[in-house]
Amino acid sequence: MVAVNPGGATPAAPTVTYPPRPTRLGGPSATRHRPPVSTSGTAPRSAYLPAPAEAGHERPSDPTQRERSAGEHEGRSSGDRFAAPVLRSDRVAPNNAPETGNPGSIRLAVHADDPITHLALVSYVRRYPQLALTRWGAPADIAVAALQDPDTESLGALCEQLSSHPQLLLIVDGHWSADLYAALAAGVRAVLFRQDFTWERFGETLKQAQAGHGDLPTELQGQLLDKVRQTHQEVLAPRGLTPGGLTLREVDVLRLVSEGDELQDIGVKLGYSERTIKNVLYGVIKRYQLRNRVHAVAYAIRCGLI
Repeated sequence: MVAVNPGGATPAAPTVTYPPRPTRLGGPSATRHRPPVSTSGTAPRSAYLPAPAEAGHERPSDPTQRERSAGEHEGRSSGDRFAAPVLRSDRVAPNNAPETGNPGSIRLAVHADDPITHLALVSYVRRYPQLALTRWGAPADIAVAALQDPDTESLGALCEQLSSHPQLLLIVDGHWSADLYAALAAGVRAVLFRQDFTWERFGETLKQAQAGHGDLPTELQGQLLDKVRQTHQEVLAPRGLTPGGLTLREVDVLRLVSEGDELQDIGVKLGYSERTIKNVLYGVIKRYQLRNRVHAVAYAIRCGLI
């Protein structure tokens, strides 16, 4: 039954006002600023290296790897300048810095002057459980450094920052002017020029360095061969030495021993007394801390001297 007021008009229905429905953060009705999304489908490129996603690697399936904070940048030191005569080491991490990765994995230290390059390298390392990222300056198996126009002085300053003697993998942007002998003595095993860099090649170079092999660009290989030939012609040969450190007479004696000749017969063939031949063999055994003549012959064979 509808109530009628004395005036005969039906009262209007009361107006109910509901509070606005709360929006969920990230929902379709949320109003928040979003950065512009690139329609090209590619990630921003670093000043030095391409984004790791361009290499075609899949994202790690391990949830613990996906949840690792991208803000942990071990060993980042944006103030360092490798091309400068002196490196600033005020932000070098302590040697007892924690490491990430599985037990028995390869310890890898990363250093790059450019922060985007550093982040790209760190992101690549964290994709693989067999690589353990450690702080720059802490003990490591392989140290990766991105350098701008490296020279002998900057390589020496780089080695001063390393507490151990890891295999060095250098990513070079610009011109290489460092002495190759000094670079090899510093532990450089591989060099990648920026214009030839790809993530596939970087991963293969890491495997070569971990196995103790070398990987140099053809340009540096040619320079190294020229220096070896010059050293042999101007330094070793005039002194009767070989690249392995043996003298020519020692090489002749070991070669005849490997052929089964007796010491007296060796002396006759080379024009020395038997006592001289014994002294030659004893000098080789003592210098290289070998056990006997057989060990000395095996050492010469491994060095490619006979």
